[in-house]
Amino acid sequence: MNNHQNAIFHQITNFLKTPLALLGVDLKNFQFNKICHFANHPYLCKGLFMLFIETFFITFS
Repeated sequence: MNNHQNAIFHQITNFLKTPLALLGVDLKNFQFNKICHFANHPYLCKGLFMLFIETFFITFS
């Protein structure tokens, strides 16, 4: 994983900490980036990005 992907997963983990802490789930030993193997395939990331862009432009046009 590159630094950009690690930063994204770090943000996702931080975002999930509060609601999961309320549910009693501990993320201290949770490795989110090991579960998301799709992040190592750039064509999937490109497809997700294009889907996001298309959705954004359809929503706001």
